Amino acid sequence: MKLLEIKDLHKSYDGESVLKGLSITVEKGEVLAIIGPSGSGKSTLLRCATGLETADSGAINYEGRFGLVFQNFNLFPHYSVLKNVCDAPLKVQKRDKADVKKEALALLQKMGLEDKANAYPCQLSGGQQQRVSIARALAMHPDILFFDEPTSALDPELTGEILKVIKDLAAEDMTMVIVTHEMNFARQVADQIIFMEEGVIRLAGTPEEIFTSKEQRIVDFIGKVSNN
Repeated sequence: MKLLEIKDLHKSYDGESVLKGLSITVEKGEVLAIIGPSGSGKSTLLRCATGLETADSGAINYEGRFGLVFQNFNLFPHYSVLKNVCDAPLKVQKRDKADVKKEALALLQKMGLEDKANAYPCQLSGGQQQRVSIARALAMHPDILFFDEPTSALDPELTGEILKVIKDLAAEDMTMVIVTHEMNFARQVADQIIFMEEGVIRLAGTPEEIFTSKEQRIVDFIGKVSNN
């Protein structure tokens, strides 16, 4: 079952073409990893797919709801952790307050943050803030979850804890689209990987196909990023 289908997506900024006719399909339960150099259009693709940017042309078709986890957490600094998680289900989905709170506390426990419910974002580490943002996204009951470089704002020690959370979600068959520069992680967790460069998909395939590709540009990119 297709949860997301993007056809011939184009996007330009100030006359410069950033996305040049991208087409992707994401099936239910699938994890799609998007890799590629900076400036290749990866984040723009996610922003268009989630409605934060309007594409110039092309089609984006969904089955169900989506959630988005940002690079820089985007938590409300004046809200407690619990209120950050509860806010959208209450205000947007108009769900029962007691049910939302119960579920939010369960999600925080799942993220190892049950003791941080009454804390504020400034009192948390970067890794803890990102786990709160994941809990917040999951609280909306998304059918597909997007991650835009979820570890880019974290130091290496905290990166591992976020990657573990995402791996656990993959093991639960959560459908995900993940823009990442973590090559080993992409290889382990993804069902499909696309390599983007200059606004187009240069190569798409399984992790095995991508990481054993003889195409020199792919070999050079993976070698360079993996050694950083």
